[in-house]
Amino acid sequence: MDYITAYIHPLKWTEGNIFGMSFELEGEKPSMRIDWGDGKSNSFTGKSISAMHKYPKNDKQSFMATATATSGTIVHAQPSGGDCYYESADLSHAPSLRSAYIESFKQVKLCNPLIERLTMRILLGSEYDLSSCVNLRELIFDCESDFRRLDLSMCHKLEKLECWGFLSDKFTQIAVPNDAPLRYVDIKGHHFTPQCLNALRRIVERNGGTIIEEMEDYPE
Repeated sequence: MDYITAYIHPLKWTEGNIFGMSFELEGEKPSMRIDWGDGKSNSFTGKSISAMHKYPKNDKQSFMATATATSGTIVHAQPSGGDCYYESADLSHAPSLRSAYIESFKQVKLCNPLIERLTMRILLGSEYDLSSCVNLRELIFDCESDFRRLDLSMCHKLEKLECWGFLSDKFTQIAVPNDAPLRYVDIKGHHFTPQCLNALRRIVERNGGTIIEEMEDYPE
């Protein structure tokens, strides 16, 4: 059975103890069970599922929320919602996943070869590897201040990339395969090295595409 987990903990302020998850399922009579990690759970039926949960206001205690497809498969996941502190999310046990929206987590585990569309607005460390997402076609990626490098080296089907660098002047490198059918790139606020930027330009120009950039001074 497909399942997705998220580690979170509540915050001590108004509505800071609310957490939400949204999913799209496929299959005959799709259904899902969400165990919120505090002894409470909910069951749902249908192709579109969205749920919120209120936790005790105790920011010293972590909870693991687990969403399991009891019938059918998970094809879209948004494990972030509400106002808790997001520690980590693991989407690797949902092999049928084709799209996902992930926001504010400090750690994310992805190993989903069928995923085509991905939005990540995250607080990761210095680099992140998406090379296992070999079917990825569209990526929106936004990161925080210490991020440095994004690996898309095995994403040979990548067509669209939005990758903003306003919040991280250390984000200077991105690896994209030369044969990617990349036709649209938006890298406003980037700080990429000249070598990286030229490589992106060559790929997009070869495909007759468009690249949107606001040039930043790169230190010598």
